[in-house]
Amino acid sequence: MNILLVSNLYPPQELGGYGRCMADFAWGLLQRGHRLRVLTSDAPYLGPSAPGPSGEPVTRSLQLKGNFERGVSLLRDPQQCAALDQHNRRVLADQLAAEPTDALLLGNLDLLGPELLEALLAPGLPLLHHVGFVAPPFEPRHWPQAPHYTLVSASHAVRQSLVRAGLPVAAGPVVYPGARIDQLNAKPHLGRRADAPLGTPVNPLKICFAGLLMASKGAHTVVEAAAQLHHQGVSVQVNLAGNPFETGYWERLHAFAKSCGLDGLVNWVGPLGRPQLARFFSLHQVGVFPSIYPEAFGIVAAEMQACGLALLSSGVGGAAELVKDGRTGLLFRAGDGSHLAQQLMRLVRDPDLLRCLQAAGRQRVREQFSVELAAQQLEQLWMGTAHQARGLATNAASCGSVTV
Repeated sequence: MNILLVSNLYPPQELGGYGRCMADFAWGLLQRGHRLRVLTSDAPYLGPSAPGPSGEPVTRSLQLKGNFERGVSLLRDPQQCAALDQHNRRVLADQLAAEPTDALLLGNLDLLGPELLEALLAPGLPLLHHVGFVAPPFEPRHWPQAPHYTLVSASHAVRQSLVRAGLPVAAGPVVYPGARIDQLNAKPHLGRRADAPLGTPVNPLKICFAGLLMASKGAHTVVEAAAQLHHQGVSVQVNLAGNPFETGYWERLHAFAKSCGLDGLVNWVGPLGRPQLARFFSLHQVGVFPSIYPEAFGIVAAEMQACGLALLSSGVGGAAELVKDGRTGLLFRAGDGSHLAQQLMRLVRDPDLLRCLQAAGRQRVREQFSVELAAQQLEQLWMGTAHQARGLATNAASCGSVTV
C-alpha cells in the first residue's frame, strides 16, 4: 500500500513518546513492504527539519494553530485560525494529488484541530486515526460519519476514556504503540560486584527515569523515594533522561536531592535518542514510570522492560496494562514516594525477585507489545475498513436502484 501519515509533529521534532510512536508505526509498516510518506508541521525549536528516522520522506508544510515552545501556546484569533485551516486543507489536497495514496494514518490533531478531518475524509480512503491520549481528540459533535474512518485507541484505558467523553468507540480497536525490539537488545546492569549485596556502596541500586521533565510525569517521586532509601542506609544512584518541559523543574529536583545528601547521586543526562536510550537503560537495574496523571500507554515503560529492566510503575491509565503486579513489574501509588521506596526496598532485599521481574517483563513486551505486531494490526484494520466501506457502498447502490 501507499500510505500517507499525517500528524502535528514528527521526529526528529518531537516532545514525548507519541512522536516516536508514529515514527515506529512508520518503521513497522515499511518493514512489511509498504510505501510511506509523512505530512506534518515544521517546529525547528524541537529539532532539525530532517527526514524521518527510517529515511521516510517528510513534508513539513502543515501549520499549527499555536506552538509547543516552553509549554503549549494557543493561537486565539479566529481569522488567523481559519486561514491556517484553509492552508492545511490545500497542503493536504496537494499531497494527495502528487502521489497515489491507498490509505491514511492520522496521529495527533493537537494544534491542527478537527477542521482537518473533513479534508482527510474527502477522498474516501480508509483512514485510521490512532489516538494516543486519554483526552478525546475532538468533541462528539465532530465525530466523522464515514464508513472509512476508524478511531484506534492506544490502550483499553484510552478507549474507556473516549467512551466516557461521548465518542462511539466502545467496540473500537486497540493497537498498543509498542517497543522497537530491534533497537532494545541491551541487557541491564547487574552490579559491579556480584559478591556484594545490592544497595551497598560498591553495588548501589541503579534507578532510571526517562520522560519529559515536568511535575505530571512524576520524576520528583523517584527522587523522593531515593532520598528515603538513602536515609535507611541503602546506596542508590538515580539518573534522569528527557527534555525539560517545565521551567525550573530540574533545578528544584537537584536542590532537593542536595538537601537530602544525594548530591552527585541524582543526575540529569538530557534528551537521548533511541540507541543512546538503550545504552542508558543498560546501566541500570530498575526503570521507574512514575506518571501522576493518566497515561495513554507509556512507551518508555515498555522500552525499559524490553531492555530487561525491572519496571516499577504508578500504573495510571493505560500504563497499568503493561504490568502484572508482582509478576512482570511492581505497582506503586502515583505521587507516593514512600510507597515507591517500599517497593524498591523489596528488590534490594530480594535480588531473586529483581531478576524474575526483569526476565518476565522483557519476555511479555517482546511477545505482546512489539512494533512489529502493531504494524500488522494496523494493516489488518485498513483492509477491514476498506472492505466494510466497499460493502456499504454496494448496499447503498442496490437500495437506490428499482427494477421495473
